[in-house]
Amino acid sequence: MNNKELIRRYDIDWLRNFGILLLFPFHSARVFDHWDPFYVKSETLSWGLSWFISVANLWFMPLLFWLAGSASWYALRVKSTSFFLKERSNRLLIPLLFGILFIVPPQGYFAILDHSGKSAGSYIMFIKNFFTDLSDLSGYFGTFTPAHLWFILYLFVLSVAALPFFTFFNNQKRKDNVNKFHKIFSHPFIFMLLFIVLTIAQALPAPGGQNPFYYLAILLIGYISCSDPRYQEMFNRIRFKVLILVLILVPIWAILAAQNQDAKDFSTISIFLTLFRSLITLLGLIVIVGFGNKFLNVRHKILTYLNEAAFPIYIIHQSVLVVIGYYVIRLDMSVSAKFILIMLSTLIASLLIFELIIKRTVLTRFLFGVKIKKATPLLKQEQNKTV
Repeated sequence: MNNKELIRRYDIDWLRNFGILLLFPFHSARVFDHWDPFYVKSETLSWGLSWFISVANLWFMPLLFWLAGSASWYALRVKSTSFFLKERSNRLLIPLLFGILFIVPPQGYFAILDHSGKSAGSYIMFIKNFFTDLSDLSGYFGTFTPAHLWFILYLFVLSVAALPFFTFFNNQKRKDNVNKFHKIFSHPFIFMLLFIVLTIAQALPAPGGQNPFYYLAILLIGYISCSDPRYQEMFNRIRFKVLILVLILVPIWAILAAQNQDAKDFSTISIFLTLFRSLITLLGLIVIVGFGNKFLNVRHKILTYLNEAAFPIYIIHQSVLVVIGYYVIRLDMSVSAKFILIMLSTLIASLLIFELIIKRTVLTRFLFGVKIKKATPLLKQEQNKTV
């Protein structure tokens, strides 16, 4: 067993892949939620799917940034900082640019079709306007947006910004001081106080509705939590008690949030709800990472496939969903049937695009951030099976 195998955390891989799979019900629900606009929106909405989004939002993206921070710790144990930066550029920056140029624009085109109720004109004319209209970065009505690829943009920028912090914790010359830090912060009560940091971060600017300071804090917490075994031991020790606490606190938060939807920013109730939400988020992440380590730290052959497929599927899934959703919401079906049809059709179509196109050539693997290896064209693969 080599060094890379020794430090491999399969639970991190499983949790990341489950997070990517959660995209399909989550973004399918966005077509039917009451809270915010979306690229395509059903005329009939669902409160059940709306609250599913609200609860999932507590941990969905925070988990992905936490896991990215954890993965950075393991990557920097076997890679130099220069190689880390080069790999982040190849695996994040190039797919980001390609995605913004070619994968995201159809979402804006179908947004105009859906919201205007008429033809959006030619796609070529739309593209000319798309890249110059910066009036609304959400893009829900056809303006320029990085769309769901904001996650890749933030992950790249925040990984570079956090690199001095990462290297500080990796520096053997500071081993004694870092060890003292871990000894203090691996205490459950002290660690949970980090929810105050998450709350303060949310008071800072959030361009396009996504707060980089909040996600930077979570990225760093995820990195720290893997840098010393005492953190995982602590998560494993308290995970059941914290799960009970989360199950009690989430309904209370939901009731208070529903009763105070119109609260003004920085009002007393708004600050309290942000503190409450941040605490639940941190507690929930402890539960997920704790139970994930217990049940998911196992190797399986499907994990290798999911590790390769997850990132390109993330890149393409929302554009596929918006196109499918545009046509499905016009069918004479119940909301639940439409939701399931959009979700399953998007999942199947995304898997097929990955399997039949993205993984087949060196160029497509490079553009979608997939590790480049000798690609086997589908036709040749079938011939080999026949032989």
